[in-house]
Amino acid sequence: MNTIRFREDSGTSMAAPHVSGAIAAFLSVRSEFRGQPERVKEIFLTGATDLKRRPEYQGAGLIDLMRTLQVV
Repeated sequence: MNTIRFREDSGTSMAAPHVSGAIAAFLSVRSEFRGQPERVKEIFLTGATDLKRRPEYQGAGLIDLMRTLQVV
C-alpha cells in the first residue's frame, strides 16, 4: 500500500491556490465584479485579518471569504 505523505509549507506558491480559489468562489456569488481585478483585490485586502506579523511575512493578512462577501 502506498503511503501519501504531506508536509506543511509556506510562501506565495502555497498562498496562490488558496487565494485563487477564494476569488473564484467570490466571483461565482458576486459576478458583477468580474473584469474588475483591482476592485476585487481592494475588497479582499479590506476583508483580510491582520496577523500582527511583519508585512513581508503576512502580506495583507489572512483572507476571510465570508467577511469579504459581507464587505460588499
